[in-house]
Amino acid sequence: MRREYPQADIPDEYSLAESILEIYSVTGKAFVILIDEYDVLVREQASEDLFASYLSFLNGLFKSNTVRQAISLAYITGILPVVRDRVQSKLNNFEEYTILDAQELAEFIGFTDQEVQTLCVEHGLNFDECKSWYNGYRQHGFEIYNPQSVVKALSRKKCKSYWSMTSTYQVIAERLRDNFKGTRDSVIRMLAGEEADVRVASYMNTLTDFATRDDVFTYLMHIGYLAYDEENETCRIPNREIWQEWEFAVAVVDEYEETDRIIKASKELLAATIDGDEDAVAKALDESHIHVTSNRSYNNEDALQSAIYLAYLYAINKYTVIREATVGKGFADVVYVPLKETEPAMIIELKRNDCVESAMDQIKEKRYFDSLSHYKGNLLFVGVNYGEKKKTHTCKIEHYVKG
Repeated sequence: MRREYPQADIPDEYSLAESILEIYSVTGKAFVILIDEYDVLVREQASEDLFASYLSFLNGLFKSNTVRQAISLAYITGILPVVRDRVQSKLNNFEEYTILDAQELAEFIGFTDQEVQTLCVEHGLNFDECKSWYNGYRQHGFEIYNPQSVVKALSRKKCKSYWSMTSTYQVIAERLRDNFKGTRDSVIRMLAGEEADVRVASYMNTLTDFATRDDVFTYLMHIGYLAYDEENETCRIPNREIWQEWEFAVAVVDEYEETDRIIKASKELLAATIDGDEDAVAKALDESHIHVTSNRSYNNEDALQSAIYLAYLYAINKYTVIREATVGKGFADVVYVPLKETEPAMIIELKRNDCVESAMDQIKEKRYFDSLSHYKGNLLFVGVNYGEKKKTHTCKIEHYVKG
């Protein structure tokens, strides 16, 4: 039985909630409500009045005990979680699945490792290269890939950045210009492949309430520019595709001129290392050591390793970086495995208050190169020693051809 109203009998302010209740009272059938991109007004930064009206509308639908009986299921999607601070009665009765924690739906928020392996075999694409470009969003035991970029790479038979087709590095740049304390230092470390501590609880899921570095990083995680490690409460740049977006963003932000210079110097250093320029490597490590440490931590081992990662941060574009790698008869400090066989692999061994010859001998005696069995071609042995007294580095480089 359908109940019809003459147009004149329906008040102008007749709400959707009232309409749902009216229909439910006649049919006895509850509604399923789907709202796609619920956060569009957040992302477009609508006026305060419009946004307040919108949230009032959502609360009228989903927080009302009267209307609840008429709604069997409500499913809303968006890039950002539900706004947390705009109204007193928040939409806290939804079960949220986000890029920070998708819970039991984690394997469905993107392609998994196994799915991408299968697709690469079917379409003749190198899996290791695909992984370095699009992997990095880990949740609940799953390696998650950007599905759109994987599909583009498979269809075009080429791995490269397809991210800019759907977004832009300007999103990062806008947030970097907020210039909150600690942001730049963390960005430098993440560009070098390290992780940054982050607290996600303070972010209010809007584009107008950024108050700290943590708010900025949490927002960038929600839109894919950073990946989150819930267990360790850290974030990182997930893959080569996103790393390039960060590189572009840093280049256009005035406050990051020094960071842009570090990236360019790193590119030059990689070329110098391949050419065997030992003095250039030592000088670059002297400088990068300054950027990653304070006077209190300057001489510890972690600082020395961080100096290596920073100096070679551009290598992320061409290499898989393995730290404390199990190789040969021991553990190499850093191993750079090339994504393409046209590039040489690099084994870097670090010493402190010793000599570069000792580092080089360790590489050879423990046969670190044996574990690179899948790689045939030139290897670079790079021995580095750091002297605490003068706070300087020395370097020795040798080429080794692996048959």
